[in-house]
Amino acid sequence: MQNSRVLLALVLVLATTAPAYAYIDPGSGSVLATAVIGFFAAIGYTLRKYYYKVKDVVAGLFRKPADK
Repeated sequence: MQNSRVLLALVLVLATTAPAYAYIDPGSGSVLATAVIGFFAAIGYTLRKYYYKVKDVVAGLFRKPADK
């Protein structure tokens, strides 16, 4: 019952529209695109950084004592 009320409220909020009286110029789209690309690039760099840290730790566990 609670889920149906939340869903109904969400549908009613999304179904109503109001004028925004706003202007978005083409430069705003490029700023948004740059921010999204930068966000994913930062996530990719961070994942790569921690991948190699974990890889080095795991490789260190399997090294022979003479290799150290």
